Amino acid sequence: MQTELVGRETELAFLDQCLAEVLDRHARLVLCRGEPGIGKTRLAEEVLALAAGRGATGLSGVADESAGAPPYWPWRQILRSLDKLVDLTAIAREHELSADLAAIAPDVFAAGAAWTPANGSPEDRFRQFDAFGQLLGHACRCAPLVIVLDDAHWADQPSLLLLRHLARTLRDARLLVLVNYRATEPAPGSVIVELLREPLTRQLDLRGLPAEAVGRQLAMVLGYDVSASQVQQVHALTGGNPFFAGEVARALAAATSASAPLSVTANVREAISARLDRLSADSARLLRAASVVGPRFSLAVVASMTGLPAARCLAALDEAVAAGLVETGSSGGYQFVHTLVRDAVEAGLGTSERTRLHRTAAESLEELHADRLEPHLFELARHWAAAAVEGDRSRAVGWIRRAAEAAMRQHAYEEGARLFHRALDSCWSEYEDEGRVHLLLGLGAARHLSSDIPGGLAACGEAAELAARIGRPDLLAEAALVTEPVYGLAEVNGRIQQLCEDALRAVGTSSLERRARVLARFAEACDYLDDVETARPASEAALALAEQLGDPAVLEAALRARQLTCAGPDALDERSVVADRMIGLGSELGSPNARMWGHLWRVDAAFQRGDFAGAARDLEAAGRSAEQVRGPLARWHVLRGKAMLAQAQARFDDARRLAEEAFATLAPTGHPSAPMMRSALLSMTAHHVGYLAEGAASHDAVDSAVGDLTGPTAAVIQALAPAFWLFEVGRVPEAAALYRSCGPVTEWRPAQHSTLFCYATGVVLAVGLDAADDVARLRELLQPYAGEHVVSGAGPVGYLGPVDLWLGVAAGYLGLFADAIAHLEHAAKACAVAGAAGFHAEVQCELADVLARRDGPGDRTRAKALAGESLRQARVLGMPPVAAKASRLIERLEDARSASRLTPREREVAELVAEGLTNREIAGRLQLSDRTAQNHVQHILDKLDLPNRGQIAVWVTSHKMSMPVE
Repeated sequence: MQTELVGRETELAFLDQCLAEVLDRHARLVLCRGEPGIGKTRLAEEVLALAAGRGATGLSGVADESAGAPPYWPWRQILRSLDKLVDLTAIAREHELSADLAAIAPDVFAAGAAWTPANGSPEDRFRQFDAFGQLLGHACRCAPLVIVLDDAHWADQPSLLLLRHLARTLRDARLLVLVNYRATEPAPGSVIVELLREPLTRQLDLRGLPAEAVGRQLAMVLGYDVSASQVQQVHALTGGNPFFAGEVARALAAATSASAPLSVTANVREAISARLDRLSADSARLLRAASVVGPRFSLAVVASMTGLPAARCLAALDEAVAAGLVETGSSGGYQFVHTLVRDAVEAGLGTSERTRLHRTAAESLEELHADRLEPHLFELARHWAAAAVEGDRSRAVGWIRRAAEAAMRQHAYEEGARLFHRALDSCWSEYEDEGRVHLLLGLGAARHLSSDIPGGLAACGEAAELAARIGRPDLLAEAALVTEPVYGLAEVNGRIQQLCEDALRAVGTSSLERRARVLARFAEACDYLDDVETARPASEAALALAEQLGDPAVLEAALRARQLTCAGPDALDERSVVADRMIGLGSELGSPNARMWGHLWRVDAAFQRGDFAGAARDLEAAGRSAEQVRGPLARWHVLRGKAMLAQAQARFDDARRLAEEAFATLAPTGHPSAPMMRSALLSMTAHHVGYLAEGAASHDAVDSAVGDLTGPTAAVIQALAPAFWLFEVGRVPEAAALYRSCGPVTEWRPAQHSTLFCYATGVVLAVGLDAADDVARLRELLQPYAGEHVVSGAGPVGYLGPVDLWLGVAAGYLGLFADAIAHLEHAAKACAVAGAAGFHAEVQCELADVLARRDGPGDRTRAKALAGESLRQARVLGMPPVAAKASRLIERLEDARSASRLTPREREVAELVAEGLTNREIAGRLQLSDRTAQNHVQHILDKLDLPNRGQIAVWVTSHKMSMPVE
C-alpha cells in the first residue's frame, strides 16, 4: 500500500505548475536530481496521480542498471503502455512511421532487417527518432502526456539521445517529461548538460526532508509518535533521506522498547542484509537469485534458477513481500522495493556464487525462451559475460556478439560499440582469429556510426592487420570499406587511403566486386586529400569494373566516387553524364536515394552553366525523391540548393529563411557541415545586402564563420573564404594575413569543387590588397572558364556570379580596359539570361566604373547611365553596398563633369579662393582688375552651382583640383 508523501509540498507545487503550463501547450522537461533513496520515484508517482486528475495520460519507463536491458528500454516500456491506451499501430500506419519505429520497438511494430557492418547510418537513426517524435506528437493531440523516465543515470546513450531529440522537436506539445537521476552517479553523458540549455527544461534538486517531516514519516511506519530527541537523532543519522529514515524506523520497530537507543548502522546495506538474515532459507535463496536477474524479475526465471517448486517459491516471495523487501510489479512479476535493497542483497554474494547464479540465469533464459530468444539477447549477453570462465569464453562471446548486432539493427550504435568491445574483452585464446576480425569490424562500424571516427578507424585498422595475418583478403577489403572519408580530416582520410591500398594489393583480381568497391573508396579518400591525379584514374577503373560486373550496388558506389573526382569545373560535361546515369540507375532500382543524388548533381552542373531554370527543375525532382528517402540529410541537401537559388536570384529574404531552415533541419544530428554551410550561404547573401544588415552576419558572426571554416587542414578555400568575408566588413589586416597564409598563387592547389570560388575571391582580395602580380596570375587561371558561373562542384555552397564578372574586375585593375569591358558586357548579358538580378546590378556598376576610368568618347555618358540603372536596381532589390558604390560613382562623374566646365584661369581663381584670398588679393596675384577677378568668382559659383565663396573652398579641398586641365 502506498504511503503518504510527506515533506514535498514545495516540489509538488512546482511540478503542478509545470503540468498547468503543459496543458496550455508549453512542453516541459523537468530534470529531477537527488541521492539514492531521496524520494524521486515516490514524487514521480504523485505527479502521475496529479496528471490523472487533470485528464492527462501518465506513462513511465525505468532504466535498468543491470546492463542487460535492450536499447531504448525505458522508451519501450512507455510505448507498450501507450499502445494499450491508443492504437499506435494505426497511427504509425496512417503517417507511414512503422518502418522507422520497428527498430526502436520491435515488440510493438514489425521487426527490422538484418544488420551487417556495411549498412546502417546516422540518417536511419534520425528517421527513427523523428518517427518516434511524430508518434508522441499525435498521441499528445489525443490527450496530454506525462512521461516519467526513472533512474536515467542507468539509461543507455541512445535512450538519452532520443530524449534530447524530443526536447528539441516537441516544444509545443502537451507533454511533460520528468527525468529522475542520481546525483551520486556519474552524469549520464553530456546529454543532460545539453538538455539544461533547452528552453523547455527545468531543474529540480531533491534534498533531505526537514526534521518535522522525518518525525511524521517515523510515526506512519511505527504507528506511534517518536520522541523529539529520537527524531533529531534519526534526522542527523539519515540526513533526512526518506528511504534511510524508513530503515531506521524498521530497526526501531524491531527493538524491545520504544525508548531503546538507536543501534542501526549508518550503512544501509548492512541494515538490509540484517533484515535478509531474518528470512527463511528459501526466501533468502530466492532473493539472492533475483538480485542477479535485476531490479525486476519473474517467478519463472528465479524458480528455474533455484530449482524450488512453484508453491515454495510463491511462499518465499510472500515472505519477502511481508518483510518489505519485494513488491509485485505494475505489469506483473516482482520487483525489489528499491534498487538499494537489490544492491544490498547482491553485495552479499561471494564471487563464486555470483558467477554460478549468472550462469544459471543464462541457462534458465535459454530454456524458458528457446522459441523466441531475440527479446532476451541482452540479458543473455550480460549473464554469460559475467559467468564466462576460461574454456567457455566462446559461448559468452557468441551471445554478446548477437546482442551487439541486435543493438545495431535498432540503430543503438553506442550500445553496439559497448557490446562489441565487451565481446573483444571476453575473447581468450580459444576464440578464432576470424571471429575476432568480425568483432573488430562490428566495433569499427558502431564507433563510426556513433561519430567516433578515430575510434572506428582504429578498430578497422586492427581488423585489417589481423585479416592480413590470417590470409583473408576479403576481410581486409571489408576493413577498408567500413569507415568513410571526412572532409577536413586529413589524418583520417590518409589512414583510409592506406587501408584501401593494402586491400587492393591483397585482393588483386580474385574478386572484381570487392576490387571495384575498394577502388571507389580509395578514389574518394584520395580526392579528399586533394590527390586528384590518383583519384580520377582510380574512380575511372572502379566505374569500368562496375560496368563489367553489372552489379547495381557496385555501380552506385562507383558513380558516387566518379562524381566526387569530377567535381572540378573542367569536368562539367562528365558530371552531367554521371548525374544522368545515377538518375537512370535509381529509376531502374526503384531507389529514391539514387535518384535524389542524380538530380542534386545535375543541380550543380546547371548552376555552373548559369541555367537557373534547369537547377530549379532538378531541385523539385530531388525534393520529391528526398520526401521518399526521408531524414534530415536528404531534406538539408534540397533546402540548401533552394537557398542558393534564391540567393542567386536576389530573393534575399527567401535565401535567409531557407538557409536557416536547412540549418535547423540538420543541426540536431550534430553533422559538422550544418553550421559551415549556413555561414557560407548567409555570407553570400550578405555580399549584396550588407553584413551588418544581416544581423547574423555582423562582425561577431563573421568571427563565428571564420571559426567554422578554419581548421586543422591547409585547404586554400579554408583561408580565402573567411578572408573574403573579413575584407568585405573592413577588417583588412586580418583578411590580408589569411590571404597571405595561402602562399604564392602559383602554389595554390585548391580542392576541385572549390576551384572557381578560390580564384574569384582571390581576385577580390588581390585587387583590394594591391597585389598586381597575383591579379594577373588569377586572371590567367580564370580565363579558361569564361562564360561559366562561380559555384561549387560538390553541392550548393553559394553563388558568386559569372566568371566574366571577376575577369572584368581583374582586367580593369590591370588597366586592360577593352578586355575588362568585353568581359563585363558578357557578364551583364549572362546575368540577364540567368535571372541573377543582384549580380546584374553589381556588373553594371563595375562596368560603369571601368568606362569612367577609360574616359574615352562617350564613356562618361554611358558610365553615368549604367551607374544610374545599377543604383535603381540595387535600391529595389535591397542591396545597400552596391547602391552606395553606384552613388559614389555617379557623384564622381558629376564632379568630373562640373570640373571640366571651368577654364584654366577659373581653376586658378578657385584655388586662390580656397587659400582665403579676397577678390582684390586674387586680382593682384594674377595681375587682373578687381572687376575681372570678381567675374571669375561669380562664374565659378554659377558653373558649380555653389551658394558662396566658402563652398568653393570646400569643393577645392575635397577634390584637390585633381581634374585634368583642358
